[in-house]
Parts: sequence; structure tokens; C-alpha cells
Amino acid sequence: MRLARWATLLVLASLTVSLVIGVGDPATGAAEKAVLVLVIAGCFLLAVKVSRLGGRIEQRLRRH
Repeated sequence: MRLARWATLLVLASLTVSLVIGVGDPATGAAEKAVLVLVIAGCFLLAVKVSRLGGRIEQRLRRH
């Protein structure tokens, strides 16, 4: 379970970095930048949920 959580977080981090690079690109239009910022925020929130859920599951497994 820990490996799956780390792999998911790594994929989300890589995606977020690539999106940030896309926002910084001068060829990216204003509408595209707005969409990219929303997707970055979504990736961040998803990473928080994955981290919390993984931590809870790990704690439950330790108790049993």
C-alpha cells in the first residue's frame, strides 16, 4: 500500500511540475493558463487526499 501511495504521489508531482512549466511558457494563452492553474490546484487537492487516505489505511493495518 505504501508503494502505491508513493507512486501515485510521484505521478501527481511530475504532472504538476509539467503543468507549472506550461503556465510559464510564453506561448501559452491566457485561457490556457487559467485552465492549467485549475488543473494544478486539482492535482494538489488529489495529492492531499491520497496522502491522507494512505495514512489512515496504514494506521488501520498497524492496529490489526
